Amino acid sequence: MAIEVFNRYENKYLMDTRAFYSIYRRLSEYMELDEYNRNHPFYSISNLYYDTEHHSLVRSSLSKPKYREKLRIRAYGVPAAGDNVYLELKKKVFGLVNKRRTGMKLHEAYEFIRTGKPPAWREGMNRQVTAEIEYFLSRYKLQPMVYLAYDRIAMF
Repeated sequence: MAIEVFNRYENKYLMDTRAFYSIYRRLSEYMELDEYNRNHPFYSISNLYYDTEHHSLVRSSLSKPKYREKLRIRAYGVPAAGDNVYLELKKKVFGLVNKRRTGMKLHEAYEFIRTGKPPAWREGMNRQVTAEIEYFLSRYKLQPMVYLAYDRIAMF
């Protein structure tokens, strides 16, 4: 079962291929690949970020406030309508990222965001996170704004 609620500090760096492989080799001495990387060098992540018509969430984020939040649908791979995805609420407070997510089918996530009404609860969904997302949706009229996909290597 995936972790649904966690805090972490994120640091992102831009580097060239040579620097990446140098760091990767060093990390490999101390870390293991996650389950998705065991048989593949990379795996794909698909994200659909939501914002208001006037981009108020990203505009706020770019101004570097002490608190910011965003909503996205995340999938491992490229999902079809009936595939499992995560609906994620990310908050950043004084540099600490708090990610809260719940699993559901892609079509359910689309409908939840469109209507503000969560899908019927079932095993594998997090009731608390669903309620928080429902509250978030009541505060904003959201629409899909950015699709971001990439390949990654994850280690622990």
